[in-house]
Amino acid sequence: MAVARRGRQEGARFLEGDGADEFMAAFKRAVVPDDRRAAARDVLPPVVLLAEGGEGDGGGEDGGEGPDGRAHGAVRGLERCLRRERGGKLVPYAALGAAEAARAARGRRPLTLAVGQRLCEDVPPRTGRLRLRDFELMRDVVECALEQGPEAPPLTGEQLRDRCYEGRRGRGPVLRTLWRLGGGDPPTAQSAAQSPGWIGLVLGAVARPVLQVLPRWWWARRCTRRLLWSRSTGWFADWRDIGHGRRAEEFFDSVARLVDSASASAAPQDETADGAGDGTGDGTGNGAGDEAPDELEQLLMRALLADLKAAAGPGRISPWRRRRATRFTVLLELADGGSGDPAARFLREYGPAAEELSCAAVVVVAAGPAGAAVPGERCARLSDAAAALDHAAGAPEGDLEPLLAPLAPLPPGARPRSGPRSGPVSPPDFRMGPVAEVALEGVALVAVLGVLAAWLVPKLPGGADDTCLGGPAGGPLSGRAELSAAPPRQQYEAAARMIEEENGRVDEAVRRRGVEARTVVHIGAEVAKDQEGQRYNGAVPELRGIALAQRALNDEARNDERKVWLRVRMLNAGEEFKDAESRARQVVVEAGRKGSGIIGVVGFSKSLKQTQGAIRELGRAKIPVVGTTATADAMDGSRYYRRVAPTNSREARIEADFAHRGNITDSGSGGCSPAEAAVVVQDPQDLYSNEIGDLFAEQFGGDWSKLEYSPGGRSGGAPEPGGGRVTRQDSIEDVADAVCERIKEQPRTVLYWASRAREFTAFLDVFGDDTSCEGRKLTVLGGNELTTAALSGEYEDRPWLRLYHTAHVLPAGHPRGSDITKEFNAEYAAAFGAKDLWRNDGRAALAHDAMQLMAAAANEAFASTGDVERSNVQISLDNGISKEGASGYLDFGRGARVSRDKPLVILHHTAKGSEPVLFCGAFAQNTGRVERWGPNGEFACPKDG
Repeated sequence: MAVARRGRQEGARFLEGDGADEFMAAFKRAVVPDDRRAAARDVLPPVVLLAEGGEGDGGGEDGGEGPDGRAHGAVRGLERCLRRERGGKLVPYAALGAAEAARAARGRRPLTLAVGQRLCEDVPPRTGRLRLRDFELMRDVVECALEQGPEAPPLTGEQLRDRCYEGRRGRGPVLRTLWRLGGGDPPTAQSAAQSPGWIGLVLGAVARPVLQVLPRWWWARRCTRRLLWSRSTGWFADWRDIGHGRRAEEFFDSVARLVDSASASAAPQDETADGAGDGTGDGTGNGAGDEAPDELEQLLMRALLADLKAAAGPGRISPWRRRRATRFTVLLELADGGSGDPAARFLREYGPAAEELSCAAVVVVAAGPAGAAVPGERCARLSDAAAALDHAAGAPEGDLEPLLAPLAPLPPGARPRSGPRSGPVSPPDFRMGPVAEVALEGVALVAVLGVLAAWLVPKLPGGADDTCLGGPAGGPLSGRAELSAAPPRQQYEAAARMIEEENGRVDEAVRRRGVEARTVVHIGAEVAKDQEGQRYNGAVPELRGIALAQRALNDEARNDERKVWLRVRMLNAGEEFKDAESRARQVVVEAGRKGSGIIGVVGFSKSLKQTQGAIRELGRAKIPVVGTTATADAMDGSRYYRRVAPTNSREARIEADFAHRGNITDSGSGGCSPAEAAVVVQDPQDLYSNEIGDLFAEQFGGDWSKLEYSPGGRSGGAPEPGGGRVTRQDSIEDVADAVCERIKEQPRTVLYWASRAREFTAFLDVFGDDTSCEGRKLTVLGGNELTTAALSGEYEDRPWLRLYHTAHVLPAGHPRGSDITKEFNAEYAAAFGAKDLWRNDGRAALAHDAMQLMAAAANEAFASTGDVERSNVQISLDNGISKEGASGYLDFGRGARVSRDKPLVILHHTAKGSEPVLFCGAFAQNTGRVERWGPNGEFACPKDG
């Protein structure tokens, strides 16, 4: 056959005669049905195109072709409709010519093997791999049957299972890996005779049963369940008349008998296989052994059709199912001869199998000469076959026999006409594969569910956690602090005597031993005048912290000659640091005297304009300064100034995050919710108050407003620009009324108190008794300014108040405290009492750490240069110092003037004391870093940039 020359004309010639165009259109509609459900509903009969001979068929030198050539052209022409112009399938199909059928006949192999393989090859792009699970299993079974010789003993079910499992392992990476991990294939006789060693013993006793035997048993069990027990997928049980259910026998035992029967039936054929040359056969595999291929063909046919039916089943959720919008197509060429033709045998077995399984997912078209031995229903014209394809509906009422349609011969002397070509089928096109679509749909689904959950869950009863932050699980309480019966002046002088005694100890050491000693100046405020003033004054705890630090540092210097002894010179800057700048100038003068021994200054516990000016005076004189509890960023006006407390910017950032995320405001349903609005009360004339109020409003964002109030009528002028958000109040009563109005407008409002503690007490007195908000819940968030008063019980007996305030240390005894912290707390309690007013407010610890930082710089200068001058101390500070402190880890990098991630604690005020509800930062160098807060560590702690 002149195939090359014929290729250019196949599209024009492949169908001639009445009804050719109708059949072509019906064929394309059958392959790509308009109704997607048709591929799972309407069973189509196979169509056989029979080419009849004519006077114009010569097959000789005139170029004419006989029936075989026209049948070949018809199959190739149909195949062209199923392929792209540049190659590649448009739909899954298998096209087998006469050569493939002949090879199957010679090898006595069922043609269905080749059909299933071709269907899985070169599947259309972006439609996913075609999985034929039952067909692959039965293919392994058939291969075992074909390999089984007539003299070989029959296979048992167990042997057949093992050989089929070997094939399954080859197709599955998981099972293959488990098999290898279990030791691989069993050892040979030679290797088994050798000592296996302990590894072999372990593999034999543990690995093989778990990684080889168990997966194989489970796989075989699933095969039995699917093919015998199940009524929906148990086609094998239906075919072999085996009852469904768990009482059915094992699949491999049943199929082993089928293999044995097929092998026995093949024996006569083996003896007469050469009959084709002596008249005892027909050369196509026809003879006494046809029963075996027929039985194996039936097995493979049903397995293949069951898989194709499942693949083309209806379904719009699975991306793989959505891409099965076409039928699977099988194109065959028939031989002119006996019934032993594999293609003819395929057609005979296809009808009963498709009818039995109600498989509507396949289109079968065969073509051959009129002498092909295929029984079926004859059609007068191609249009009759086209009508049968178009009008197929549901399962067939009678037997599903092939439709035999004529391929009309060419008229005498006529040559193939050049007519219009039929275009290819048009299946749906997809822009991405099923795996990519699943991934994309999964991401979209997660995003949609996340949005819905975020919107819906808070609206459901009990959907969102509305437990108020702070309660039984809040953590160790600080305990009730007690106001000392001794006057504040007496307590201050007692601390001062501790320092003077230590100074005397230093002088004695210098006189007797000639040790290296230097002086640190402490500039502090005037002590409170009475016991009530202790709540708002930090002079006493600061001096106590310095005294404890001085004693500890000198103890270290006594034991280490490379460390410096320290004196402390105390300077009183007056009430509210009114004399701070003059005291700073005094230090400058004294430090300038030869032999003064002053290496630096510690103190300045408040962020005030006067302390800011004092720090600048000292900076101009190049005197190192370490601040204690002053937190305003504006204090950082000199490169010679360091501080051990966290800055206002860090505190405001953490407090704003706390207000936004923590359940702290009244939700109106008996629980709490995060703040949705904030009102800030600040004093524009106070450096600390004005700065931290502005920073909190900036960090909180959203719905905020500010009330400016200065005690004693010091406000003056117009309020700062704020777009109507900033108003000025003339009295504390006006402040209380304004706060009340904000809360009535938005109950989920937090009051951020940036002013001083004395004004807060006055505010609470007015708010609770003299406003229209009597009985309303009020949530207040404040800074460290409120800590001492809160710890001493100043804000008790106000059930409507929910107060949160910051501190710079955790309550004594908290497990997060470092060893240095625990040691300091124990020393403080031993010296001043476990229930002392200032034990938990952090002032003493920060003063202690300020002295520690200055001493560390002095010791570093002494160890490296042998000279403890101020310039060398400053160089040590600039180079960076890291040290464990009583208030947390002191982490000053090179050139840094603030410790990185300094700890900050937010306490919830209760009748029994204050409990920590947030604590973030570096409480110790290695084990004390806290990076999460909230219930179960739900939120991340803000960190320094």
